[in-house]
Amino acid sequence: MLLLFQFPFLKRIQINLTDYFSKSRMDLIKTKKFHITQSHFDRAVKKFKDPKHQEWIKTYFPFKPAEIELPPKDTITFNARNWAESIWEEYINLCNTVAEKPSLDPWRTGFYKFFGGIDFKYIDHIEAVLLEEGAFPNSGDVKEKKITKPKKPSEEGWVYLIRNRDLHKIGITKALYRRMRELKADETIFAIQCPDFRGLEKRLHSMYDAERIHGSEFFRLNDKQVEEVQKLMNKNASV
Repeated sequence: MLLLFQFPFLKRIQINLTDYFSKSRMDLIKTKKFHITQSHFDRAVKKFKDPKHQEWIKTYFPFKPAEIELPPKDTITFNARNWAESIWEEYINLCNTVAEKPSLDPWRTGFYKFFGGIDFKYIDHIEAVLLEEGAFPNSGDVKEKKITKPKKPSEEGWVYLIRNRDLHKIGITKALYRRMRELKADETIFAIQCPDFRGLEKRLHSMYDAERIHGSEFFRLNDKQVEEVQKLMNKNASV
């Protein structure tokens, strides 16, 4: 899976649910199926006070009705916002498309005007709409669903490339959404999901060791080297 997008540093702290749910052989989660519709989208858009922000979301944040799994309020799963992943799917696909356009393309210019801020605020508004509607269940309103931990959990993770000023960071994570919300990127993030993510990171670090800032994951890469990194990441990406 390949993603090209940019994330700001946001207030909400994300939690790695993979680590949380893998602590025992059998864990319990409680969720409620819910259909999110165009009406929810429209109500969330109206929560933006600035008409320009409303228009940007309508133009650049594609929405499709979907069935989502809502956890009880005030739980780890709720705060981690994994329930919003399906809402993000079409948007991330759009991010990929926009990032491939020329830098002066009018569509790309318009997209990046509020990119990395209003899009995250939109998820806040979606959550507010669902809370107003009472969509999130209380702890006693849903049945427990048993989740069995696989005997051999997948080692698949993410390798990402971000740029801050004149430095590039090559890093890894198993919780991309959480990690990207923690990092402040000045420009586009390039990330791929792959089984040998640790090995790929080591190879990339080794290849560009001469450009590495000592003792860190930051590198002084030129445009050609950035392109080389992206090509190698693409080659190793999961299908």
